[in-house]
Amino acid sequence: MASLIVSNIQKRPTRTIVSILAVSVGVVMILLFVGLAQGLLKDSAHRLQNVKADIVFQPPGSSLLLALNSATMPIKVGDRLLEVEGVRHVAPMVHQFSKKSFSLIFGIDPDAFNQVSGGGLVIMSGRVFQAPYECIVDDIYQKSHQTRLGDQLRILNHDFTITGIFKSGIAARMLVPLQTLQELNDSPGKVSMFYVKCDNPAAIERVYQHLSNQPPFKGYSVTKASDIYNVMASNLPGLQEFTTAIIIVSVLISFLVILLTMYTTITERTREIGILKSLGASKGYIVRLILQESILLTAIGIGIGIALSFVTERILHRLYPSLPIEIRPEWIGYVILIALVSGVLGSTYPAWRAARQDPVEALMYE
Repeated sequence: MASLIVSNIQKRPTRTIVSILAVSVGVVMILLFVGLAQGLLKDSAHRLQNVKADIVFQPPGSSLLLALNSATMPIKVGDRLLEVEGVRHVAPMVHQFSKKSFSLIFGIDPDAFNQVSGGGLVIMSGRVFQAPYECIVDDIYQKSHQTRLGDQLRILNHDFTITGIFKSGIAARMLVPLQTLQELNDSPGKVSMFYVKCDNPAAIERVYQHLSNQPPFKGYSVTKASDIYNVMASNLPGLQEFTTAIIIVSVLISFLVILLTMYTTITERTREIGILKSLGASKGYIVRLILQESILLTAIGIGIGIALSFVTERILHRLYPSLPIEIRPEWIGYVILIALVSGVLGSTYPAWRAARQDPVEALMYE
């Protein structure tokens, strides 16, 4: 049977290639689009967690993703946070999304930020900003945009001078003075969030419960640093729907192409099927023959699709270093299962139709 399957595939190379490519496209769509969504989510959570704060404190109704442009919380709230037993340091931040550079900008107080992060902001070259319209960028932004110390960056319609390059993986790609971003954001004296550092790990839960349930903080959005990724994933609107839509489109592409390919193949091989049945081939044999041919095409398409996904991911990473794409092993497993199911489903009707053919009529087919 194996030699018969291989010879049938080789006999129609164009149709075989189209079928394999259709499956490959579905695999690439799922892995890259889902990988991009997951990569962006994980990268954002990773950089926030690397600030090394214990708790993120935000205005009521805020989320870690949806409040990036809102600075509505009075900075004086930070003084009240410092009065809470167990709180050691508090760092205010203003977040702004730049559409022009498609990246986040954080406004920080360097001293407060370093107190919370424990010196986590590592300056690789240059220095931290000292004047209102100076900024620092991380090494990934520097490499992808070919910037150097002393270059001018256009941020929110104002020119900033790059004074330092810091190690990526913490906060945002660009950091500017807190007061400057407050002014440019028309929110003087307001911040987007506070990073809270506790006295010790044992105090985190106690401080978290106090900020979540006790006046005057009750109603504010409070998130433990260890929960940032899960909170982001659960609060990101449309993530599940987006993932589901990509899977459905990919399954439909594979299903329809396999269905069309195998149906057309059965029509063209009517006499061949008639000969097999006249020689004693059972309905089960015919069904297995069609299904195994479909599975072989699908398996080849899966292998090529996975390889193309990794190649594309490498190319995109070189072209756009700041674009995180994460192809997870579990999603490779999901893709293999999804593609195989769609391939089997697409060949089920053609296999059933082939098995039901009358051998006499099949032999008379022109």
